[in-house]
Amino acid sequence: MTTVAGTTVERTLFKGLVWIGILLNWTVGAVALLNPGWLVATLALGPLQDRVWITNYAVLLVLISTFYIPAARDPDRYRANAWLLVVCRLLPAAVFFAGTASGSMPAGFAAMGMADAALGIAALVVLARISRAAPAAARA
Repeated sequence: MTTVAGTTVERTLFKGLVWIGILLNWTVGAVALLNPGWLVATLALGPLQDRVWITNYAVLLVLISTFYIPAARDPDRYRANAWLLVVCRLLPAAVFFAGTASGSMPAGFAAMGMADAALGIAALVVLARISRAAPAAARA
């Protein structure tokens, strides 16, 4: 069975990847708000001398994840959201990798970069397949 924009399997996979990312982000955000010291220590994000940065990070993480929901529900209708969520996964991953490689960020940020990169690359591949199938489906 094929949908307007890609196979049903690809659309389901994309939606699943997005929801997994949303739930992971909300979990990290909640832990960062409720127990920031534990999160920073567990992920080796450096010393927590002030809660301002981790609180700001948590709020922004939860907010940006909320904007992923339309794409998680209907990636065809909310195509711009779908592509932006890929960028919003890959860009922080690149920043975390560059920061840890240059020594300007603690090593724990590399793990966060790996999670964002894995979800971002997977979403990119699946969304590209969905997008490539859309013109073919329109011609059929």
